[in-house]
Amino acid sequence: MGGLNRSILAGRLVADPEVRYTSDEMAVTHFCLAINRGSKKKGTDTADFIKCVAFGGLAKICGEYLKKGKLVAVEGRLNVRTYKVKSGEKRSATEVIIDELQMLDSKFHGAASAAKDKEESELVEV
Repeated sequence: MGGLNRSILAGRLVADPEVRYTSDEMAVTHFCLAINRGSKKKGTDTADFIKCVAFGGLAKICGEYLKKGKLVAVEGRLNVRTYKVKSGEKRSATEVIIDELQMLDSKFHGAASAAKDKEESELVEV
């Protein structure tokens, strides 16, 4: 049996997403999720900060609809990559490559549903 690499996370965006484009004009969006980790001691909650990456159409949606502080759920695969900085030092980055995204704030849900309905109605009218 092969390995299983799936991550499902829900949290709030730490900052507005960064949308960039590759040389062949594919959208790539990076953002960080803060995921609260409860504690048994009152008032000592901590958070994990998880980097997330989306590609293509999903990246464009992230750039358009996601903003700092918004609550989202993501599903994807965990990716660990290594790279060298200018000084030659090796570094590693761990991130979730997103396959699915769900906007959990009610304002988001309404905006995304309206955009999808509009797109579907335009397809029907043609």
